[in-house]
Amino acid sequence: MVAIDIATSDQLTKETVISNGLLIVVFIYTVYAGLQFSRSRSSIKNLTRAFFLQIPWITSPIISFKIASGIGASFAIIYSTLNYKYRLSLGADYTLSLYSDQPLGIGINLAAVSFLIFIQLYKNPSEN
Repeated sequence: MVAIDIATSDQLTKETVISNGLLIVVFIYTVYAGLQFSRSRSSIKNLTRAFFLQIPWITSPIISFKIASGIGASFAIIYSTLNYKYRLSLGADYTLSLYSDQPLGIGINLAAVSFLIFIQLYKNPSEN
């Protein structure tokens, strides 16, 4: 489920519209890739790209990026505080921000990595 908050006119900036628009395009692409895969197990190129987009979790004062469509099980190490974060999500979950007060850190979406391994192992045997 994608939840979009309708902001008041003073909160709605060009950057917000662009970042939300880009992330909605990624979610639509993920649905398209899943539908293509459901029609043919040999059609994994788009699904692989969709999962690769969901692997990184990057936080920094310059850019923060994280996206999970469906199931997300993310783990990140935050360098500035020598701490870690984890996040479990079901549904659409995303973060995209530029020039924010986020600490420096990096992580991965373990669910996306697991799904990539799964589709490589169980793709159409005729492609092996």
